[in-house]
Amino acid sequence: MIAKASSIAAMAVLLLISITSCSEMDRSKTESGKAENQAEQVTLRYSSYLLDTAQASKVYYDAIREFEAQNPNIKIEADFIQNAGYMAGVKIRLLGGVQMDVFDTWSPSLFEEFRKLNNHIYLDLSDSTILNDFVPNSLKPVTIGGKVYGAPEVMHSDGLLYNKTMFKELGLTVPQTWDEFLALCEEIKRKGIIPVAMDSDWSTPQFFWGSIMSNNGADEEWTRKLEQGEIPISDPIFVDAIQKHKEIIDRGFVPTGWMSMKHEQSKDLLGQGKAAMMITGTWDIPSVMERNPNIEIEFMMVPGEERTVPNINVGTYRVINAKTEHPEEAKKFIAFMNSKATQQKLADGALAVPSIISADITNPVVANIAELVTREDATLYWPHTVSTESLQVKIQECVNKYLAGESLELILDEIQQAIDSSRK
Repeated sequence: MIAKASSIAAMAVLLLISITSCSEMDRSKTESGKAENQAEQVTLRYSSYLLDTAQASKVYYDAIREFEAQNPNIKIEADFIQNAGYMAGVKIRLLGGVQMDVFDTWSPSLFEEFRKLNNHIYLDLSDSTILNDFVPNSLKPVTIGGKVYGAPEVMHSDGLLYNKTMFKELGLTVPQTWDEFLALCEEIKRKGIIPVAMDSDWSTPQFFWGSIMSNNGADEEWTRKLEQGEIPISDPIFVDAIQKHKEIIDRGFVPTGWMSMKHEQSKDLLGQGKAAMMITGTWDIPSVMERNPNIEIEFMMVPGEERTVPNINVGTYRVINAKTEHPEEAKKFIAFMNSKATQQKLADGALAVPSIISADITNPVVANIAELVTREDATLYWPHTVSTESLQVKIQECVNKYLAGESLELILDEIQQAIDSSRK
């Protein structure tokens, strides 16, 4: 009887130990699972000027939501920085130690501007398989020492948007030469319509005179010589371009109150049929068409005297901060945002050209733009080839002062001093 009781007691002890052991194992697994889930839960901060509702940004927010749905353990914190203050905003964040995992640059010069803060500011993306899908030339501006530090997004072009419906109704044709363009502006003006909508936003004029620079032969090599002092800013390539821009102002082809107008007002003039053309880039087509869905808006290049060169404007290069604590998740986000599927959606929403080689283009407006930016003679437009954004902005500000009435000699001298100072 005593032996039986001892046996039962022993079994009870073993059972208790077994239960305790299992309970501890289950608890350990649960705590381990919780820790693993917590470790997998990542928040990436994505800073961009593209997240502006006035710039057809819905497609970007939709893409972010889709990414989060496919990757429930990654949360994207959208950080919108206004276009006009983007350079300063990013610099403040980078220098101030604010979390920045993924951010955008809009030109090679801005890419270099941020790199001047620290040569190792960007994460190397060379081992990312996604890079194999891009148009090779689109990677050149973000390739340093054979390594790639940015992923290109959709491509645009800059010059003039025009009211195709109006052109059809009035029997107008797209000009092929500079003289034809001036004659067209005269004809439109006689009809009581503003030929070219233009505004005082500091960045607007560059899309017109910058296009003429390309026609005149300004390329990366010309810019290099300019910055090294081998070519002065008084070179005819530059002077002719800004004088042509001044000519359309002096001949009354732009709104009389352009110096007090904002860019959104230029869109209003084109969308409302009060202006026939507008200085901008293809990225503005959706927002102009929203103003009046009953009209067709198309893009035209600013024609040159001897040749007209298509301009390539890669809207965005997506980069990763080298200091990010989540490099693999950041690469995953870029791979999604710059993928063929996402770029095609962005292209449809923003009427832009994917930088992906095999992307499908079905929209006729986009097909027209694609035909231009993929031409063999297409070039990265000026002033985006200027080495830094600071110098680029200084040049643009001086040109704007000239367009507003300051003497050519004074602004050329001011620009030359800025170029010379940048070499010191």
